[in-house]
Amino acid sequence: MRNVRQSLAGLALACVTIGALAGATEKAESVVNSASGVANKAEKGTKRGLNAAGSGVERGAKKAGNAATGVAKKAGIPGAGASSPKHPQSAP
Repeated sequence: MRNVRQSLAGLALACVTIGALAGATEKAESVVNSASGVANKAEKGTKRGLNAAGSGVERGAKKAGNAATGVAKKAGIPGAGASSPKHPQSAP
């Protein structure tokens, strides 16, 4: 009878241990999945931020260039507003 009690106690302990391990594994997987999701969101947010910053810099540069061209035209600087200077080509 003593062996039966010890066997049942051991079996109960094994069931509790297996249940605890399964719960811990599920928690670990959940933590890994949520950390992965956070990393993906952070990466997408960073890309969007960099794209917005690049777009802002590009727009700012265009506005500054247009303003400089307008001022040069008003000041009467020759060639103001030309897209690029034309170099004379030599005849072969």
